Amino acid sequence: MIIELEVNGKPVVWECAPGAFLTEVLRQRGLTGTKRGCESGECGACSVLLDGHEIPSCLVLAAQAAGHSVTTIEALGSFEAPHPLQRAFVEHTAIQCGYCTPGML
Repeated sequence: MIIELEVNGKPVVWECAPGAFLTEVLRQRGLTGTKRGCESGECGACSVLLDGHEIPSCLVLAAQAAGHSVTTIEALGSFEAPHPLQRAFVEHTAIQCGYCTPGML
């Protein structure tokens, strides 16, 4: 199926399987900051913003995101210009292994 949505402020048109979860579709498109974790919506590693609201992308079909805005960790900041929240994580040693950090931020 073809879905149209906005990802990190840019309109995209993606082809995906009808039963594909948003986590997998994002990762397949190179947005690997969204991690696969528990796959039950508990750990937060797959968290993204859908129309400004935090959601576990492992529980949302990509088709359900069609027509909506998705924001991933990649939109927050960059290595060269980190977001203040990212800087605070580093400055206060909040990062452990980093796997679930995208969901926490």
